[in-house]
Amino acid sequence: MVRCPYCGYEGDISEFKLLRDPWKFRFYTVKRLECPKCHGIFNYYYGISPKGKKSEFTIRVKPRK
Repeated sequence: MVRCPYCGYEGDISEFKLLRDPWKFRFYTVKRLECPKCHGIFNYYYGISPKGKKSEFTIRVKPRK
């Protein structure tokens, strides 16, 4: 389950709109997503650390002016 950092909407990752192809950052895979409820844009990071721990978090993305 992914939670929007703007409005708190929580849903399956397939409910969020993928805005670009996923990319790698260290051991994370990063997806840029758009919330279906508030249309907020954020990066969703997920992966397995070198020590075997599952890790995931989101970071808000500033809109372009």
